[in-house]
Amino acid sequence: MMMDIDNHKLIYHPDRVAEWLKEGDCYPVYAEIGPTNKCNHKCIFCALDWIKHGNYDIDKDIMLKTLEDMASQGVKSIMFAGEGEPLLHKDISDFVIKTKETGIDVSITTNGVLFDNEKAENCLPYLSWIRFSIDAGTAENYSKIHQTKEKDFDKVIRNIENTVKIRNKKALETTIGAQYLLIPQNTKEVLRFAEIMGGIGADNIQIKPYSRHPNSKNKFVINYKDYANLETELNKLNSEDFKVFFRRKAMQRLQDKGDYNYCYGLPFFTLIDAKGNIIPCNLFYENKEFSYGNLYKQSFNEIWKGERRKEVLEKLKRKGVQGCREGCRLDPPNRYLHRLKSPQPHDNFI
Repeated sequence: MMMDIDNHKLIYHPDRVAEWLKEGDCYPVYAEIGPTNKCNHKCIFCALDWIKHGNYDIDKDIMLKTLEDMASQGVKSIMFAGEGEPLLHKDISDFVIKTKETGIDVSITTNGVLFDNEKAENCLPYLSWIRFSIDAGTAENYSKIHQTKEKDFDKVIRNIENTVKIRNKKALETTIGAQYLLIPQNTKEVLRFAEIMGGIGADNIQIKPYSRHPNSKNKFVINYKDYANLETELNKLNSEDFKVFFRRKAMQRLQDKGDYNYCYGLPFFTLIDAKGNIIPCNLFYENKEFSYGNLYKQSFNEIWKGERRKEVLEKLKRKGVQGCREGCRLDPPNRYLHRLKSPQPHDNFI
């Protein structure tokens, strides 16, 4: 099955888009949840290197109730990732299982060090996909980029290999992938990384561009036009069982600004942090002014339909997209939704 990695999928949710066009709002299709702000790595490219880590785990009962609430309102998918390493939350397996049992598709993005046999056995039957962040092709460079021990690199590789074995043994449909954020420190190891992933049975890899968060301490400069030949070499590794997704369109969008001046995509997406705050996107971590509300005080439904969220959206509309993160995940949906809001003279000639 070929996946459309480098685009949006709102076209597959016409009812939700129609509701948004008519009402100006809707429930999100997709949510990202950070169950903890603890992390076992300190990656040099981390978009959230400016926030304080290591103090919060979302309450289990609140999370389980929220998942039920979100399912009842038509949320379609959830990714557990967030401002920390999601596997550090002791109840992550319960969260994954509960999410799927409510009818919501579920995935995890992780550095993979803690995805041991027990977690793999518990989670894999419920996951649509799992993606491991690796970002290097050797243990030495991995330790420098992830700011961790070299042995973590080998541990992640073994964990992925074991994940593949469990998936295959149980005949599960879970897609197993890995991602590689392309920065100056790792460009020479991409092919090695790809060969390793293909060799241990991963289904795909994504080679992604670096996109600096406006608040980040780190700042890398890389001209992705210089790596067109790299895409050609990587594509030679494509096979029926292993796909390389070189995020060329995402790289181009870093330079090609959209012509929208407001984030139309916010109703279709939301983010829940480890403190239980519901926020528009990762631009607003630890920013009370732009928090929709908190799950310790109100239910997801009360927050989403509440006056506070309407006020925040109005503020964001006035603010526009100046100061937003380049390469934001909502950029492709915004381009699509802006086009729907901007009919052209010959649109009726289909």
